[in-house]
Amino acid sequence: MKKRISFAGATCALLLAGQAHAVDVIDLISPARCEARFNRLMNCQMTPRTFITPTAETAVPLRTSLRSVVTGNCSTQYPLEAKAEAAGAATAIIPYLRNLEVMLRGAGGAPVGTFVLSDNSAWTSTAVLDGTCNIKLEVRWNEVDVSNTAEAQALLTAIDAEITAASNHASRMEELMLYQRAYSLMRSLADRFRVELSNETMQEMRAAALESGPALESMILNCGDLSMEERLALLRLHGGLWVLGHPEDWQRPDGTVMTLEDHLGADAAEVLARLNAIIARQTQNPPDYAQLYAAATQEVVRLQNKKVLALVQLDPWLP
Repeated sequence: MKKRISFAGATCALLLAGQAHAVDVIDLISPARCEARFNRLMNCQMTPRTFITPTAETAVPLRTSLRSVVTGNCSTQYPLEAKAEAAGAATAIIPYLRNLEVMLRGAGGAPVGTFVLSDNSAWTSTAVLDGTCNIKLEVRWNEVDVSNTAEAQALLTAIDAEITAASNHASRMEELMLYQRAYSLMRSLADRFRVELSNETMQEMRAAALESGPALESMILNCGDLSMEERLALLRLHGGLWVLGHPEDWQRPDGTVMTLEDHLGADAAEVLARLNAIIARQTQNPPDYAQLYAAATQEVVRLQNKKVLALVQLDPWLP
């Protein structure tokens, strides 16, 4: 099956290798690119040409192979060669008289969607070749860059390591998200209870409870018209008033309201100081661990999908 692709304002025919890889056959040396005189090819021209092919997502490194195919008598004393250049890839030098195969690799094994083919010899137009000489460049686009089972398995092992690291990171972000929520809640509750238990009304109630204590004791002991049930109720009330404490239990020596740190005591002061320092540093832009956790879980899913794709791409090399 053939597919047409564009290059530098013209078109060239592509052959599909199976259903996965396209093969671009490019004319390098032929009567169409040289002047034919007296059964000789002279003044051959290799003007820069840009070749383009569609690319797709890949889970493994790819390589584009460039193989010269020489037919006829192409003997010459000149070292003729071409070069292929793609963004982010090392330049591939092609000594096309030798029937050699060279590789063009995108950055990090990324697919090559475009490359420029140009002359890399000062002798191309000078060389005189036999009229039977014909040289073509066979371009196999974006094949999986592995040669054996061991290399394929190594790629899968590396992806598994990425998945493990990403899963561990996601678990850590989940822990921090839950800790952030729990700490914010507990700090808010603690401060709320402290404020409510040390406000002016509660302090007045504590003072009133202390003042009413002797009166309640007198009623319990001396009021003869109280039933036993009534005396027991007053006794429970008197016994419960102690939980309110004294007003000074909620005040510093200077009369100001005690802080949460004051209530927790000296043993917790250092821990609270560290926590407050962390909070102070993050006041302007605190980490949103819920968002970080969501991003981390998405990365795990992406890598799991990457492995599925890798298994498909590497299937010919896997046992």
